[in-house]
Amino acid sequence: MRHLRINLATWVPIFFIILYLLPLGLRDLWSPDELRYAEISREMVASGDWVVPRFNDLRYFEKPVMGYWMNAVSQLVFGETNFAVRAASAFSALGAAFCIFLLLARFASRPVAWLSSGIYLSMFMVSGVGTYSVLDSMLNLWLTASFTAFYFAIRSEEMRQRAKYYGLAGFYCGCAVLTKGFLALALPVLVVVPYMFWDKQFKTILKWGWWVMLLAVLVCLPWGLAIHAAEPDYWHYFFWIEHIQRFAADNAQHSAPMWYYLPFLAAGVLPWLFWSPSALSHLKGQMHSPLLRYALLWAILPLLFFSMAKGKLATYILPIMAPIAILFAFGIQQAFAKSCKGLTWGSWLNAILFALLAVTTLVLHYSGKLPLDTDEAYRPWLLFSIFAFWSAMAFAALKATSLNGKVASYMLMPLGLFMLAWATFPNVSIYSKMPAKFMQQIAHLVEPNTVLVADYPDTMSAFNWYFKREDVYLVGQKGEVRYGLEYPDAQHRFIESKQLAQFIEQQRQHAPVMVYFRDKPNMDDSLPETTQRIDKGRYTILYYQASAN
Repeated sequence: MRHLRINLATWVPIFFIILYLLPLGLRDLWSPDELRYAEISREMVASGDWVVPRFNDLRYFEKPVMGYWMNAVSQLVFGETNFAVRAASAFSALGAAFCIFLLLARFASRPVAWLSSGIYLSMFMVSGVGTYSVLDSMLNLWLTASFTAFYFAIRSEEMRQRAKYYGLAGFYCGCAVLTKGFLALALPVLVVVPYMFWDKQFKTILKWGWWVMLLAVLVCLPWGLAIHAAEPDYWHYFFWIEHIQRFAADNAQHSAPMWYYLPFLAAGVLPWLFWSPSALSHLKGQMHSPLLRYALLWAILPLLFFSMAKGKLATYILPIMAPIAILFAFGIQQAFAKSCKGLTWGSWLNAILFALLAVTTLVLHYSGKLPLDTDEAYRPWLLFSIFAFWSAMAFAALKATSLNGKVASYMLMPLGLFMLAWATFPNVSIYSKMPAKFMQQIAHLVEPNTVLVADYPDTMSAFNWYFKREDVYLVGQKGEVRYGLEYPDAQHRFIESKQLAQFIEQQRQHAPVMVYFRDKPNMDDSLPETTQRIDKGRYTILYYQASAN
């Protein structure tokens, strides 16, 4: 890339297609997240009920409906495929990058807008979540859009323009609430209000705040009323259990210490981590810019908010990747203009580190330290290739003479990872987290009338998705569908472990029975003799032929 002229306006869209779209259908769905969200949306399409989310035909109230709608539309367009399950996440990442571009093209310049968009799309956390089926990428789209609209409104001079952009901000906030809940409103408020005080526009909050909230309410109201009419208990469960207990209670779900997000933040901004010291140090003279002050608050305040919350997940900090990309773009541009040696040293560190990882992979393989079967000898070489390619792109960045050439090299670094990583997963991971091949192996045993029993929602979702069934029984662990199973019309779908043997004997009088265990069943002695038992890694299938046969 030393002599090749790189146009980021052309390169960034091509990069999105290569890194995001091409790998989407290559790997099997991951359990539990991807199978869960795939199945909930599939059932929405199959039933025609676009109001009440259901999982295995059980009420599932952990999230609002927007993310399921987006996934369901994707399945309507692309079919019930791995690509369709992940497409909404990928296009949401593209939408967020487009918001960044619009923001910087209007209030900075087009070159820095393309630079920031490229940095954002190639960040490890953005691309990782954007090629994986969870709701976080969709939530981040609406939040990034709302932050963008807020800034357009704040900087607008005309009343009509302010009304339009504050209205758009309210609309996007409403979409964010419909995707992940009320806490989606907290982030824009947390950032915009302090910024407006800092910018001495605090009176504007009183003048336009009601308009933003009105639009947000109007967006949420139709579905909010519809779900209340269909399931009056929804809002009680969603507000008190999913919000208060998860984020504030002493026994909050996913509890973690204050510093929890720091390592995820460092990994999340790869490959740009190695340039970050130089980039951030060159922002000192630019903080007079209102846009950079806005981006700084946008990055820091949500991070502090999520760090103080008791419940934590790595993907919660995805919304701060956009402002970090903006800050990095301004800083990198200045560092390059001043011929900063920090960029060179960062690229050397990048190249050497991943070269060492490549060598270490082969050393671990040939010393027998990797959990691989005899037929997996090629996997370490694929991983070696991924790390070696990353290192080679870092060397290419050293050789490139233009900023665009260096940036393009950095953007290419994760390409090998996302194109080939699925093929490096060892069998032990495939057999514990990716049940597609196991489902294919047992598919010939599953008839339309086969009674399906699973020991956990993870295994239940595999039955649901791969056999298009919404009538799977659950035994032993209720997990995340506990609340749905408490309804009187659903209680019969749960079987106590001690009653499983009796249930099998009763059901097999008229139909085959298949029981799916994620781990080795600890009740073998109490269960009837199987017609067939199939073990694959952590998975076990107990198959009982119908007695009449």
